[in-house]
Amino acid sequence: MRWRLVLLGVCAAALGGLFVVGRDAWVARKLAYLDGFDPSVIKCFGAEPASEAQRPRLYLVGDAAAEEWPRHTLDARYEAVDCGMHGETTAQLVSRFDRFDFLRPGDVVVLTSGVYDAVGASFAPPERMDALAEKTADRLFRLARLARDHGGRVMVLTVTPPFQPELLRRPFWNERIREFTQKTNAALRSLDWGPGIELIDVARLLGGDDRTTPDIWGRNGLKLNAQGFGVLTDEINRRLAIENPSQ
Repeated sequence: MRWRLVLLGVCAAALGGLFVVGRDAWVARKLAYLDGFDPSVIKCFGAEPASEAQRPRLYLVGDAAAEEWPRHTLDARYEAVDCGMHGETTAQLVSRFDRFDFLRPGDVVVLTSGVYDAVGASFAPPERMDALAEKTADRLFRLARLARDHGGRVMVLTVTPPFQPELLRRPFWNERIREFTQKTNAALRSLDWGPGIELIDVARLLGGDDRTTPDIWGRNGLKLNAQGFGVLTDEINRRLAIENPSQ
């Protein structure tokens, strides 16, 4: 009996050690992503060259939200194109979209990113939080202006504030994610976007604030569910119906 208890203790200690090592490695990767990664040549997925497009295109540019967006629900006058990459920060996004020279007159860019910046920033030293939030807002600002300057109509989504984390996410969860989204969204609202760029306020659309989004719209703590995407899609489609937006 004693040796079994000893064996169980050794196994428990080993599993605990593996968990700590795995968690630390995960955190290290998230922190590293804040400063970018090797640029990818892959930009948009499953799309024919822009020159062959039969309709104006709506490019969903960003992280997992862009990748998972139900494209068939968007305005049928546009060909919706997946330009999303799971787990991507704004630093990585800037590396991937250093130009928007594929845009044609009438094309639209929907830009959504920043959630994974929040995850990485939540594990950074507290004194870096303000600077990281400002960098995230600035990257989105520069990407939006770059797309606009290449002829696109641009819609920028503020960072989706977190939901309540589900059980499997809790070992990796850090409440400072909420502080980051609050600071980043405040920075985004303060910017002078200029004509051709529209800011869509996700927190206000979904009835939350910059720290928390009601759980009815989300899953796994960070991602929108079908109903959440539906609310944002309705707002995008409403704006697309306005041919000459005031912004």
